[in-house]
Amino acid sequence: MRDTQITVVGNLAADPVRRQIDGGRFMTTFRIASTPRRLREGVWVDGDTSWWDVCAFGVLGENAAASLGKGQRVVVHGRASVEQWSSRGENGEERSGTRARVTADALGHDLTYGTTAFVRVVRASETSTPGAGEVAASLGARIDADGVLVDTDPPGDGWSGGSGSAGERAEDAVAA
Repeated sequence: MRDTQITVVGNLAADPVRRQIDGGRFMTTFRIASTPRRLREGVWVDGDTSWWDVCAFGVLGENAAASLGKGQRVVVHGRASVEQWSSRGENGEERSGTRARVTADALGHDLTYGTTAFVRVVRASETSTPGAGEVAASLGARIDADGVLVDTDPPGDGWSGGSGSAGERAEDAVAA
C-alpha cells in the first residue's frame, strides 16, 4: 500500500516541541491551522479551519525546532494519516475524536508572507578536506581542463594576503 502524500500550508499554533525518542533519535512535533479563504460575492470569507499534527524526525525535526515559532506560516509536505483516539477525562467521562497527522518529509516557511535567512548546517560526517577546485574557487581562480590553476582575478585585486596571483595564494592555502 502506498503512502498518501499531502502538502499543507498553515500557521503554527504553538512553538515546536523537540524530544528525544528511542535510540537517541530526535522528533519534533507541532500543530498547524489551515484555513481556506474564498471570494464570495466580492468579499473574502474564511472557511472551516483544519488542524494538523505535524511530526518531523531526525535532522529535519532538529532544524524545524531551531527554525520555526508560534504564528509563523509554513509549508509542510509529507505522508498523511488519520487516527481515531479515545481517552477518559478527569471526571471519568469518555472522549473520542479524529486526529489528522502529517509525517513531514520537507517543510519550511511560506515566503508569501515574509522572508527567511537560510543557514546550512554542516554535520561532522560531512566535513572533509577541500579539493583543488574548492580551494581555487575560494581564491578567485579555477582549475582548467588540464588541471592547471588559472587566475581569474587580475594582480593587485585587494587580496588580504597581498597582491600575489591565485597560484601563490593556492600554494599558501594548501600549505596551511
